[in-house]
Amino acid sequence: MTDKEVQKLRRADLIEILYYLRRENDELREENASLQQKLDTIYTEAIRRTAGENSVNPSCGGTAPGSGNTHKNKKKR
Repeated sequence: MTDKEVQKLRRADLIEILYYLRRENDELREENASLQQKLDTIYTEAIRRTAGENSVNPSCGGTAPGSGNTHKNKKKR
């Protein structure tokens, strides 16, 4: 809608447009908050899993990945 078209609208029409735009904005804010919460949950779960995979478990006799000299054919610079 151009500026001239907006200027020709009646006050009631402008208020109605503002009402619907505000309602749409509120819905989008709620959706954004919901998606942000889902993203935070996924991120937290990924961090937790990564931390769990990289932890040392002495009862299994294992070591954390990357510890020790596991790459014998590594080129030295």
